[in-house]
Amino acid sequence: MPVLGGRPASPKYAGAGTLESNESYIMTPVQQNEGGGGHKTDPIGTDGIEPIFRRAKENPLLAARDLPFKAAAVLNPGATECKGEVVLLLRVEDVEGFSSIHVARSRDGVNAWRVEREPLLGYGEEGWDYEQYGCEDARVTYVPEEGCWYITYVAYSPMGPAVGIATTDDFIKAERICLLGSTNDKDGVLFPQRFAGRWAILHRPDAGGGEHIWSAYSPDLIHWGEPHCILRERPGPTWDGVKVGAGPPPILTEEGWLLIFHGVKAYGGRLIYRAGAALLNAETPHKVLARSKGAVFQAEAPYELSGTVPNVVFPTGAVVRGDQLWMYYGAADTYVCLAKAKLADVLAVLS
Repeated sequence: MPVLGGRPASPKYAGAGTLESNESYIMTPVQQNEGGGGHKTDPIGTDGIEPIFRRAKENPLLAARDLPFKAAAVLNPGATECKGEVVLLLRVEDVEGFSSIHVARSRDGVNAWRVEREPLLGYGEEGWDYEQYGCEDARVTYVPEEGCWYITYVAYSPMGPAVGIATTDDFIKAERICLLGSTNDKDGVLFPQRFAGRWAILHRPDAGGGEHIWSAYSPDLIHWGEPHCILRERPGPTWDGVKVGAGPPPILTEEGWLLIFHGVKAYGGRLIYRAGAALLNAETPHKVLARSKGAVFQAEAPYELSGTVPNVVFPTGAVVRGDQLWMYYGAADTYVCLAKAKLADVLAVLS
């Protein structure tokens, strides 16, 4: 089965790494009222249903003050596992406002992060004009057939944002491969396997003001074609009515490919970012089997409600631990955070 991390996931779920650490959940208000002592960061909805995802009590896992150099913010991490450690690809915004991608490592995926001073993918490097303004919002997919990790990220320049593709086999150095296509494109996520001999990717181009999730196929991970619009922003006042975009790389389950995505709604001139879920066909991933009607995760904790961009949760990384999904996300464009859910509970939303 394909994996994103350095070793196979459980037989039931593939497409993400695995962890071997003790887990810790924040208690919901119901549990607190029963005598628990958790943090009040997982409110019960108005219908009394407990949240699917529960925030790590250690949140935020990383802030700018935790880095070994000066920075304005750290956010939107790609996630995988390598050599027994969780590896995050952090978007670090420097004091001028330019972003680069730095590697962080942790034995348990929660504590004692070691952040590299030098970027894995740095903006403004000679010969890479399409990254003049930044390398942002990395996702990372382990591709067993290639024996390495593929990094998809936003290459930002005066021409606009584009999806960059790079590879690494050690997270010490990376080799840039290509751009997926032209600019005004973001949120590229690569599937870890071929489909009928072809690779597949999801991305979010801005076409005529519509910001939907599209798929593309490639024989060689360089030349991409056969576009399909697979997940549209919905009409009217819906929670995902302004734009949608892929989150972490899809995870293969017995039901199909699980995709966590972000959806955006405008309130009073401000954009609110939430997370939803969709299920894609296991053999033909541009076919959508199900989509959550509502959000499965939204800004509620203080570090999500307040920051550089308030009311934002932006999932970009995931690892699978047993039957649980560990979702790494950016909070308020300021912090790196973690929330956990049982995969069965996420899939149940789509049944």
